[in-house]
Amino acid sequence: MRMLCGTILAAAMVCAAACVSAGVGGDWTHAVDEFPARAGEVDDTARLQRAIDSTPEGVLYVPEGTYSVSKTLKLNMCSLRMHKNALIRAVSEMPFVLLVQPWYKNGAKPAHDRGPDFNLFICGGRIDGNGLASCVSLDGFVHYTVRDMTFLNGKQYGLRVSPTGGVELNANNLYFRCTKRGLAGNTAVYTTGGDSHYTDCWAVDYTVGFHIGKGGSNRLTRCHVWGGCIPPIALGRPPEMLEKSVNFWVDGAGSTILRDCYADTGMIGFAIHGWDTRLLGCTYFSNPSCKLDGVTAIKHTFGRLLVSECEIVKNCKDFKVYNGIGTVEWSNMIYADFAVGDDCPGGLKFNRTSATDEKVLKLAD
Repeated sequence: MRMLCGTILAAAMVCAAACVSAGVGGDWTHAVDEFPARAGEVDDTARLQRAIDSTPEGVLYVPEGTYSVSKTLKLNMCSLRMHKNALIRAVSEMPFVLLVQPWYKNGAKPAHDRGPDFNLFICGGRIDGNGLASCVSLDGFVHYTVRDMTFLNGKQYGLRVSPTGGVELNANNLYFRCTKRGLAGNTAVYTTGGDSHYTDCWAVDYTVGFHIGKGGSNRLTRCHVWGGCIPPIALGRPPEMLEKSVNFWVDGAGSTILRDCYADTGMIGFAIHGWDTRLLGCTYFSNPSCKLDGVTAIKHTFGRLLVSECEIVKNCKDFKVYNGIGTVEWSNMIYADFAVGDDCPGGLKFNRTSATDEKVLKLAD
């Protein structure tokens, strides 16, 4: 009897493993393995699109592996769950590898009685623009989650959010990185969406890290932008992605809060042109090995700005803490590695090489 039970249990385990491999019995509706390539198909574009189209309001699982696409994949009401080692890579020029338009168009109603799905998502895996395409465009959403993903070598964007509208994006644990030459001028995250949260995200060697456009009430928490890995294009110039680089750019948006964000090596750390922006506990630092000069920690051209409990570290000769014309309030700042007499915000000069707040500053002679 014990042997029979063991045999039945082993058979059940094998069956369960086979079901999960086939996309049945997991927390998804279909798996890409259910959609093999057809005769004449030279890459994975068509079978991936068939799999997406066959999962209109469910979850599609993308197993481990490399998938080559030659045309933009269009993802509507299908949620995508990718194995951490699943890679979708562009092999020809196209606007985006993945175009996500998840809302019901033209007043169409869902095909079920549950009402609109406010918990659509993409999670896991890697999207590689391969220098041929931007990675992902997300448009027209109401509460959407993007998490645990890597965005590689986006030609223009790593992630473009909401060109025509969208609110309540939850973006968590995203990694944006360029490893190819010739992509200078691109942006890791560009958004005109609002009411969204970006948490624990990194942008490495994109010329612009986070560009917050017209959308209001966005929150960035523990986001880190840095560059310098891709070599210069000519002797005596800075690393390729750092020319004209901006770590964080708030442009026209209202009520944007950056909390504990790190502008790490850029010509401009924080470019602010928006209403009621707050930098709280943020840091600007420029890696001396990148040999940047003429840098500005905070460039402020419009709107009210609060800068509180931030750290500004000087690492070059030609350095501006603040260059601006808007209304700004400073509190509880930390300044490091400045020389006595260096310029400081408000027409002041440092009287110590490091300072913890404006109390150690004196008026310029």
